[in-house]
Amino acid sequence: METNGKSCDICSRMNSVELATSRCIDCFDDLCEKCANSHRANRLSMEHRVMSLDDSQAADFVPDTVGFCEKHADRKLEVYCFDDELACCLMCATTDHRKCKMVESLEECAEKQASEGDKKKLEEILEEFNQECEDDKSSLSKNKEGFGAQVDDIRSRIQSMKESVVRFLNDKEAEFMEQLISLQNEKNDKYAAKVDKMKKAEKNHRGLVRNLQSLQNDYKKISLKLEDANFLTPILLEEKPYGKIVVEETIKECKTNFLSSKLVQFHVLAKSGCRMTDVEAIGDDHVLAICDNHNKIYLFSITQGFITACSLAGKPWAMTKIDPMSVAITIRAPQPGIEIVDLRMDKSCTLTSNEIIKLSFKPNGIGFDRGGFILSSTDGLLRHVDESGSALHTVSVTRGYVYGLCFQSRRIIYSHHVDKGKVYALFDDKLGTQEFTFEHEDLSYPLGVTSDSRGNVYVVGCSTNNVLQLNSEGTFVRQILSRDKDVAISNPMGIRVTTMGSSPKLLLTCQNEIRMYDFDSQ
Repeated sequence: METNGKSCDICSRMNSVELATSRCIDCFDDLCEKCANSHRANRLSMEHRVMSLDDSQAADFVPDTVGFCEKHADRKLEVYCFDDELACCLMCATTDHRKCKMVESLEECAEKQASEGDKKKLEEILEEFNQECEDDKSSLSKNKEGFGAQVDDIRSRIQSMKESVVRFLNDKEAEFMEQLISLQNEKNDKYAAKVDKMKKAEKNHRGLVRNLQSLQNDYKKISLKLEDANFLTPILLEEKPYGKIVVEETIKECKTNFLSSKLVQFHVLAKSGCRMTDVEAIGDDHVLAICDNHNKIYLFSITQGFITACSLAGKPWAMTKIDPMSVAITIRAPQPGIEIVDLRMDKSCTLTSNEIIKLSFKPNGIGFDRGGFILSSTDGLLRHVDESGSALHTVSVTRGYVYGLCFQSRRIIYSHHVDKGKVYALFDDKLGTQEFTFEHEDLSYPLGVTSDSRGNVYVVGCSTNNVLQLNSEGTFVRQILSRDKDVAISNPMGIRVTTMGSSPKLLLTCQNEIRMYDFDSQ
């Protein structure tokens, strides 16, 4: 027998679960087989009509009784209170509703409801409802059409935007390709000129060889002997007795004597409220500085002062140039990494964050080497990582923080961040071969370190408010800057010695200032 998944109502009231197989038409209860038999045997319900669920659904049976009172479950509904809008039994009517004004029997209510007036009113209500349904259908149809028109309009606008973007990218591609071809042609012309120059040099060389051979033939015709002429034999037998001709483009050698020149201040760049931790020169007129309390990089001009700024991904510490117009910056928090920032100088100067390389350790100092980076860190390690941040090799150099770092030729110079700190030089190899160690009584918290074109080293003492100069072998030369000589030197951190224009400059960050000095040889 089909149950339709219904439960017995009587068993449910007794906190039990049984599947219903029958239904009492008078009680409106679904009954299991056991409760149906009890229902038929009970004196109060033996006259009730109990049918199977299949028969009760198929018969579309309309009962001639109403339900039971909510308060008295064994009493049928007999009256209706219009004041409380509630159907109840006679007992409730004489107790709970005795003060109500409108209480009528259900039979009277049914008779009134069946009157012709009520039927007519009901028909009017139904007609009004049908009209409202038609109006709603019409409104929905119009809304659908309007929505379709909006979709078509948005689709058309998106297509137009797409075409504009594609057209813009095509124009930029054509412009870029034109610049690329122009650059290629320019470089090809330069290379062709160099090749012609080398061919001329080779031709001259062959002429010199022929002249030498002619001289040798003349020597053979002379009957005199030279006792000490045997030294010419190995030279004359050489394939290229005059040596190899090499064509090079050379840079004018710096004639400054760094170890004896006096530093003379020539300019100061400032940005209020900042703590600048490192500095880098860009070209002859521009300077970059990073600020760790505002998490920004600033661009200055010697002639114009502050130009623009760019927000960084986190708290910076040090930076290094990776090409003439790009720098790599160490980010210590919240996510350790290396942030690449590009400088563009078109109609106006702009700084743009181009890439962030995530790291698994907190970096401090940074140097650029053969497409990768050399990094100092807070765990006493020096790491050589590639452009993706993966470690190529790691060297343990000290316990504790390693802050200042610069990469000079094939050696790494770094500083240990402790009171009365030390400065080290390390050959750039996987074993980390030590070259020299330096410490000085006037050096404390050496946070910044750099070198000049002759290999001389400059160390910043943040607590001692000074800059010490060492020669290329790590030997102390002098205290080149100090607060005793310049009161503005307070908590210095970042330092660079670089050529700007035609002469070398020393750049030093002191709180919110970049102090710039010339090397005066006079």
